[in-house]
Amino acid sequence: MNARHMQPAALVLLLVLLSGPENLKAQATETPSTTVFSANPFGLLLEFFNAEVERVIRPTLSVGLGGSTVLLEDEDYRNLDAFVRFYPQADALNGWAFGAKAGLTALPLDTDSSNLSFGLGFDVNWSQLLGSEDQFYVGIGFGLKRLISTDDTHTGAVIIPTLRIVNVGWAFR
Repeated sequence: MNARHMQPAALVLLLVLLSGPENLKAQATETPSTTVFSANPFGLLLEFFNAEVERVIRPTLSVGLGGSTVLLEDEDYRNLDAFVRFYPQADALNGWAFGAKAGLTALPLDTDSSNLSFGLGFDVNWSQLLGSEDQFYVGIGFGLKRLISTDDTHTGAVIIPTLRIVNVGWAFR
């Protein structure tokens, strides 16, 4: 990967760092840290699996890591992304979120190989904490990701959809 491809990744990293430790300390007494582990239970029936871990770092901001795999007839799709989500209503994990993501994707090329590519994208999500102690989590989301090939296999832009369908999980404070 050359320097031109690293610039978008550096921008995403900068956004994460801007919510740095000094902001976390200031918010520590106002916002309890919450981490959610979630997965898509319906995907097991559809040969699609995804899981995420998302941590609230400010009332309007969370960071996380998500991965997915889709098993097709003789081909597999695999994905691993780091993400940042913005919750404009200042109630992270409840309501709409708009996110940016960066990560690696392996797309099938033929039955013998796959292409590993770096990608950048965005997503729109809706989530809610439920239950008497707000510990049960449900979320849905959709996004797009532009792949930047690490070799000369693809010419031009490859844009793929990213789906969460329905994730359920548990929140820890």
